[in-house]
Amino acid sequence: MGAFFVSSVMYKSVPFISFPERYLGERPVKFPLLVNNPGYFAINKPAGIACFRHDWTLGTPDISMALRREILNEKPQLKALGLEGLFRVFKLDAELSGALIFAKTVEWEEILRNAFGSRQIVFKYHFLATTESDERERFCDLPLAQHSNQERMLVSHKTGKKCETRFRYLRSFKRYQLWEADTSDFRMHQLRLHASERDLQIVGEDLYSKGERIFLSMIKRGYRQNKGTEEPIYDQLAAHLVSVEFKVPDQELPGVFAPLPRGFEVLLKFLERHRGPRG
Repeated sequence: MGAFFVSSVMYKSVPFISFPERYLGERPVKFPLLVNNPGYFAINKPAGIACFRHDWTLGTPDISMALRREILNEKPQLKALGLEGLFRVFKLDAELSGALIFAKTVEWEEILRNAFGSRQIVFKYHFLATTESDERERFCDLPLAQHSNQERMLVSHKTGKKCETRFRYLRSFKRYQLWEADTSDFRMHQLRLHASERDLQIVGEDLYSKGERIFLSMIKRGYRQNKGTEEPIYDQLAAHLVSVEFKVPDQELPGVFAPLPRGFEVLLKFLERHRGPRG
């Protein structure tokens, strides 16, 4: 099992569950299997793929549908997990990558959903952002509601649901900073909207802020484009659900750790090499 470090943060490599072409796009796809125990399993979801069918994600590849299809096909990798079905615990935004958990039975769905509803699960993100403030710890508790006629969330003290997000600075690459955020609420688009409200412009964010994408020409001195149009180093939202921790009384439930996507990892390495660490 391999590993790499970004500052004091370590990311590990893990085995995979694979899907054939046309299940989740034109090419075959494989997801790292992060945890597998009698009650639930977890995969590492890439950005740009929906967890479940939703009005906002119509036309976007749907992981739950692909998994159910392969369960019906008695795929050996999934059959070995001992599934009685596929039960949702929480939704991870299609634009985000990271840990995604499914319960294996109705009983475990109830256990995990009760823990979720009781705020006994801690969700932790890593994300890359720009900011004009020097504050290294921030907090946002603005209530969020779904917009009535747009595919987005908004702050509403009248109809919004309560949620809290804590932000902590990890390290700097001069203009860009790596941050950590944690919450026990997990509302749709919560990280993205709360970050924007606290002057954290997530790299790749184009709905709640003007978070830029990073090109090699922006950070490497003397860079010369050979042919064609230059592409971003990481052409996704630079935000990742890195861990899920259970704090359920009288139960020891294994947490989930999700390594960064390869493209996000490459982006951080380029920033470290060409911008250098600071702070």
